[in-house]
Amino acid sequence: MADKPLPQKTRRTHTKSRGGCMECKRRKLKCNEAKPVCSGCTKREITCVYPKAGSRTPFSKEPSQGPALKSNTSLPSINAVNVPTGADPAAGTLSSPSGMLPEETATSSTPIRGIGQFDMEDMALWHQFIYTTAATLSSPWGNELPSLALNCDYLLHGILALGALHLAYLNPVKQEHYNYLASHHYDLAIRPFQRAMENVTPANANQLFAFSILILVSNYASNRSPECVFPFAVGEAHEGISNWIACLRGCNAIFERAMSQIEKGPLGFLITTGTRLQKALSARIQPEPEDDASLSQIKDVVLNLPAVKASTTVEEMEAYLDAIVRLRALLAASTQPLDSVIRRAVSSIWPSTVSDTFIRLLGEKRAPAMIIMAHYCLLLKGLEDIWYMEHRGLNLFQIVQRSLGDEWAIYVEHPRRELTRKSFEAGIAGIGR
Repeated sequence: MADKPLPQKTRRTHTKSRGGCMECKRRKLKCNEAKPVCSGCTKREITCVYPKAGSRTPFSKEPSQGPALKSNTSLPSINAVNVPTGADPAAGTLSSPSGMLPEETATSSTPIRGIGQFDMEDMALWHQFIYTTAATLSSPWGNELPSLALNCDYLLHGILALGALHLAYLNPVKQEHYNYLASHHYDLAIRPFQRAMENVTPANANQLFAFSILILVSNYASNRSPECVFPFAVGEAHEGISNWIACLRGCNAIFERAMSQIEKGPLGFLITTGTRLQKALSARIQPEPEDDASLSQIKDVVLNLPAVKASTTVEEMEAYLDAIVRLRALLAASTQPLDSVIRRAVSSIWPSTVSDTFIRLLGEKRAPAMIIMAHYCLLLKGLEDIWYMEHRGLNLFQIVQRSLGDEWAIYVEHPRRELTRKSFEAGIAGIGR
């Protein structure tokens, strides 16, 4: 009996896309180029982004500026995740995760996994977070987050992303690889988080708020260069309010909306923290004399300049004065002996407490608003010892200073002097280590 001929093997057609979205290019799949979202990205529930003509999106190559998740986008703001009606996230719109990865990178062959799927490298990120990164967060965050994440996929992916960002900070040689992993885990986490935000319940309130905190910390960690720190740096990617400000205000909005559910859950300690913070703010103490004098100069001189008064409405003037009062109270509180949790809250919370009108004035680059922001950097200098806040106060101040005309320099002289002195002292301490 004659052997039957073997069936002919059919050659698989080449499916690489040359004109499709960034995600299909990265996966080397054919893209149907449907807009705004192609069928592939719809199926995978990931953000679909088309490249601009002639543009590429390489990772940052400057370890000195620290890691960045993507070159011209950032982690999502709370604005981008559909905060339920009644919340007040903040003015300004920000980009959600785009999946904008380079077409050819050292990690382009990394297997793509779905949500809830983990491998040994993910276990290494988990180990990094549990044993190293968690200790850099204010206690008891490090204790509560892992237990919350064990039955919440998007929170688990958020933890792995932050662990990857910490490794990128610690290992500049492998920075690009760890940035890729961080971006990948946030891409997997963000859609389930968005869906959960549509229905905040006692069962998910703690996980939602915890993930919003991870978004905020990761924004701090991934956007370390000066142009990412300041809300109004030149360039399309940084127009409007910066991600970290909107994230900070968004976290506060989620907390206020879900406070009753959070109070009954594993993050209930935050209610006690809030009470302790209010106690620190209500203490009858004064800021450092030079801080107080510089803020008084804004109130008594800057806001009474004819040009400022002529261009400022009553509502805007009230917003300036309110922002100064709130900043003064925090500067006064910072002079007290504070534990790590309250110190971080005192040093960072101010942008979440000011009015929407003041946020708008910042977005419009009004000189009084930016001068007040320059004085906020006096608080940020107290967080220099935290890896994801390193150089943030000085970077923010330097770009505020460059954005202001020479005629305003006298009104930011005090924060300039304090921040440059602090930077010099830190440099000397670093040489001595």
